[in-house]
Amino acid sequence: MASKEKYTVILPTYNKRRNLPTGFSKIHSQLGPSPLSHWELVTVDDGSPDGTLQVAQQLQTHYTPQRIILKPRAGKFNLGTVYVDGLKYATGTFVIIMDADFSHHKKFLPQMIATQKEGDHDIITGTRYAGDGDVYGWDLKKKVGFEGGELVCGYDIKVKGLVI
Repeated sequence: MASKEKYTVILPTYNKRRNLPTGFSKIHSQLGPSPLSHWELVTVDDGSPDGTLQVAQQLQTHYTPQRIILKPRAGKFNLGTVYVDGLKYATGTFVIIMDADFSHHKKFLPQMIATQKEGDHDIITGTRYAGDGDVYGWDLKKKVGFEGGELVCGYDIKVKGLVI
């Protein structure tokens, strides 16, 4: 990885305290544990009542505030606005949008980065709606709500070759 390249992973959270330690660890292991590796994780939490922010703060102490940037919000808002807010704090030259419920598996980070470099894409995200992807174990209400969040997020907008 060239020194001028920096990766920002935007991770929206709401009631994900149990997922954060594993998720942060997997991101850390995929992007590089070295202090010289150039990446950051912007976590935008929508006022989770389950203590997600407190767990994220503990993880921030372990991984450093330079690596883990916490941006809590006062209440639960639309998923699309989480991404917009996360982008405001991203300092990376490349942005990767993931989620905290493991539907975007962290093992795909190297592949996402390779795709980003090949296409010179500013932003890349995983999607469960392409190819053989799907959502398992979600009821119809959650599926419809998530799809609505994607539409508001603007996945149809091209940002220097947005990959979906």
